[in-house]
Amino acid sequence: MKIIDFEEVKAIAEEMSPSEWYKWVDTALRNKEKFQMPPKIHITQNNGGYFNVMPAVYNEKNMAIVKMVGRHLLKPGERRSVMMSDMMIYESDTGILRGTIDGEYITTLRTGVVAAHSALLFAKENFKEIGLIGLGNIMTVCFKTFISKLRNEEDNRKLIVKLYKHHGQEKRFAERFSNLKDIKFVFCDSYEEVMTNSDIILSAVTKVTENFAADNCYKKGVTIVPICTMGFQNCDLFFDKIFTDEIDQIRGFKYFDSFKSVTNVTDVLNGKSYGRQNDNERILVYDYGLAIHDLYFAYKFFNLAKGKSVDYEYPKEKYFI
Repeated sequence: MKIIDFEEVKAIAEEMSPSEWYKWVDTALRNKEKFQMPPKIHITQNNGGYFNVMPAVYNEKNMAIVKMVGRHLLKPGERRSVMMSDMMIYESDTGILRGTIDGEYITTLRTGVVAAHSALLFAKENFKEIGLIGLGNIMTVCFKTFISKLRNEEDNRKLIVKLYKHHGQEKRFAERFSNLKDIKFVFCDSYEEVMTNSDIILSAVTKVTENFAADNCYKKGVTIVPICTMGFQNCDLFFDKIFTDEIDQIRGFKYFDSFKSVTNVTDVLNGKSYGRQNDNERILVYDYGLAIHDLYFAYKFFNLAKGKSVDYEYPKEKYFI
């Protein structure tokens, strides 16, 4: 079997174009019916810690995965990411374990890329102001993919990008993308300033105890993608359309039964349902996270990586205890 660690996944990703990741996300969403994927299992722990268990099967590529991902606060003197994840990879027709791969970097990639995909899919045509809050790794991937997709389509429109000021993140983020032409970064002191007049709002804030802004901060035609699904519960009650990567995974949301409309993104991509129909619709996109994206990214990286070969003996004949 093959073991692929964080550093190897990272090294491969750094040589890739975000447009390739965008294609992976789009392909998996369009072909969701080819995967078997039960809703993720969420295990809550003390001090805000948790594990999510995410299985998926893709018989077309003879592959199955089980992903464990969790968030746990650091202990004194400990050095690691707060988010940790690993995936076990199996042959789907035999059940044989073929390898393990770090899931943290893949999770960050696919999460950011899915958000960029949703923002571009549902944004009104003439968008020009974008509000961003939570400017860590996921948002970096998201914005990198968002701009890459626009530029690949020779869309060089001028954009105003409003960044929420928080512990200097906004300066680091603006510096990270300082090479981009036709992008004006604006630093904002409040959530309301970020939200007001924005055509697209993306949030990667990981912990929220209340809504970010009042209803009147959200203009007609806005598209909101709450990457971590929090902070916009008031929008659930009056936005025109809600889209999601999988309806069954958000049925437990507080205001689910009050949504005016809820549709799977896959149905929009495959022409079974309408997406945005005019520039006045307020749209909210809840991408709760699909194991099929983890599987598809793992499939691609597993084939690209050399990995470390490890002898792992499984039972090859009938045995008796």
